Amino acid sequence: MANPTTNYGFVLPTSSDLVTDLPADFDVALQGVDTRLKALQPGTTAGDLVYSSATANTNTRLAIGTAGQVLQVNSGATAPEWATASSGALTLINRTSFSDVATTTTSFDDVFSSTYTQYIVRIETLFAATGTDDLLIQMRYAGPTTETGAYYGATNSSAYNTSALTYVGTNGASALTLVPNIGSTTERGAGQINFSRVGNTSEASSMYGQYTTASSSLATFNGGTAYVARTYTGFILSSSSSNITGTVSVYGMAKS
Repeated sequence: MANPTTNYGFVLPTSSDLVTDLPADFDVALQGVDTRLKALQPGTTAGDLVYSSATANTNTRLAIGTAGQVLQVNSGATAPEWATASSGALTLINRTSFSDVATTTTSFDDVFSSTYTQYIVRIETLFAATGTDDLLIQMRYAGPTTETGAYYGATNSSAYNTSALTYVGTNGASALTLVPNIGSTTERGAGQINFSRVGNTSEASSMYGQYTTASSSLATFNGGTAYVARTYTGFILSSSSSNITGTVSVYGMAKS
């Protein structure tokens, strides 16, 4: 047998071996080929990928990922890896639908954390049994416990059928009034709340946003706060007197 210089170092029979020991020589030679071919394709499961992990002649199996994952390069830029797909600048944290529920059952707990510094809450649809109720918000912190004091804010509201601007102020109340007209089943509301100073350290929360109903009324809450330093981790939405129905999503904004 000879061992010529090749890319993979296969052991091959010489011309004299072919005469004297052909079966055994080919057994040795083909076993080497089989071993190397398996090294070139180390996959064991449908969907596996193969990549060079050291040199062009050293391959490694990357097992198939899970549903929805994407292929990316690892932090050391040395190998591929599977990762959870990112939605871009916004990451969905929670999406909840509720129907004809009271204040105590509309809490969104553990949606704020140190992972992000800014959050967006999308009110996809919302209405109350009494459509003229105010839309209220209260903050939640460890426990979870509801903050029931020191809310301050200002809201301006307008409607399609009047040029008058309605001002609603919250001054040290037990909840912050976001909207003076939450909307009814036939005139449902939708909007957005932007949060900062939540989830990271103990500080007063900050929020602002807009809300509109199908009747073309629009409310802009120019600023609002729970003016008590806490590490706030969630919030409660409610109406001033009746049960509410809706769908609300919470997104974290990428830091970079």
